[in-house]
Amino acid sequence: MLHEIDDLRQERQRVEARPSTEGAPPVLTVFTAVPAVDPQDYIRRVRTVLSAALDLAITESFEDDDLPTDGIPDWFAAVSGATGNEIAEFSRRGMDRYHATVNKKSWDLQWWLFEFDPDNEFRGWSWWDVTQSGDGRVRIWADSWGESFFACDELRWLLYTAGADEVSGPFLADTSEWAQEITGK
Repeated sequence: MLHEIDDLRQERQRVEARPSTEGAPPVLTVFTAVPAVDPQDYIRRVRTVLSAALDLAITESFEDDDLPTDGIPDWFAAVSGATGNEIAEFSRRGMDRYHATVNKKSWDLQWWLFEFDPDNEFRGWSWWDVTQSGDGRVRIWADSWGESFFACDELRWLLYTAGADEVSGPFLADTSEWAQEITGK
């Protein structure tokens, strides 16, 4: 799925603030995360990493072998093997859960960032919103263009390493379900 620069800018805006229900697709995809950390800290971590990745997608050419990583949070760079720094406990636990659940190797930071290349046809989702339920669960909403099965392991990697014990989904959901929920801060 190609991501046009204007689409990436809109996606970047949705990372920062809840989008309007006007213009929302009729169907969204939802993941449910059970954070092992404070849900607000968890949401902040996810948003910060996505903001940095989308900033790169909007500003970089993706022609070099390596993308700049200055804006990537240290904890995410460490768990993604980009530094020799110690991996934060929440990230290590999430990495272990990712391996146990997805049964794939860890994502290299550069490999992960290149998933946001506008010309990359493999990222099958676009960020929509994040909501929080009263029981501490966090719901991550994405636009998958109505597809129930799509490439999303890079998103799972982020969701687990930001501090989730469990991530379920993706599941298709009517947009009205998202509209009734409260956006996480």
